[in-house]
Amino acid sequence: MQSQRATATAERKPKTIFQLDSPFTAIQWPEIPAQNQDTILELLCSLISPIGQHRANHTTPSKGRRSQKRKRQEAKSGAIALHDDTPPPPEISTFVVVGLNSITRMLEASSEKSKPAIFDNDTASAEETSAKAPTPEDIESKTPEAQFKPVHTRHFSIIFVPKSLQPSILHAHLPQLVATASLAHPTLPATRLVQLKISSDARICEALGLPKASFIGIMEGAPYSKSLVELVRECVPEIEVPWLCEMKKGDFLQVKINTIETFAPAAKEKEKKKA
Repeated sequence: MQSQRATATAERKPKTIFQLDSPFTAIQWPEIPAQNQDTILELLCSLISPIGQHRANHTTPSKGRRSQKRKRQEAKSGAIALHDDTPPPPEISTFVVVGLNSITRMLEASSEKSKPAIFDNDTASAEETSAKAPTPEDIESKTPEAQFKPVHTRHFSIIFVPKSLQPSILHAHLPQLVATASLAHPTLPATRLVQLKISSDARICEALGLPKASFIGIMEGAPYSKSLVELVRECVPEIEVPWLCEMKKGDFLQVKINTIETFAPAAKEKEKKKA
């Protein structure tokens, strides 16, 4: 076996690969002491467990779209009496956001509001727009029904990202978004990004009563979250984005060129065509 490996290595030719990289300083994920990870996980599961208990006691597992369609048709025809005696969900459920896409959308909304007014043309156009007569959409947005719509610029106090086998590129945008979204709420502490260990997925799914849950956001002011938030803010540092300060300097930075030494398989000789 060793002779075969040596022969295979000898047949491989060294090859240099060039890779372009950003000249700005990369963003580092905050590190959490190992002794605090278990405590944080226990406090998190204790906080969100009422959601799982309510779902287990008062939510019927879905049997597919056909079953839901049949129930709606029977309800319209009067075959089934609609009596919903289900108690309202626990208060904490309105302060918990589950899912990478939902968290990303809310962070993007806050990050958009934190952008400074750079161009005067944008400011002038905004003033002209505000001087115009109100449109039907503007009038509708001031109705009482519109005031009860969910606000998408609420502030996250903590975002939990359990480590998993998923590619890191799926959530590599979170540190930058968390840092810029926190700028939209300067009077509140910055959002903390907590990366838990791999085995935490099962505990979180059990606490939420969901088959799969990886990314969880806790909103500012969540009830019974004081101990968890204080511990996280004490042991987890704020996210720093060095390239935002580097960009403001206006200095020219050359593109980084990384060299990677690897091996490429030797080209095989073409077989001679048979006459």
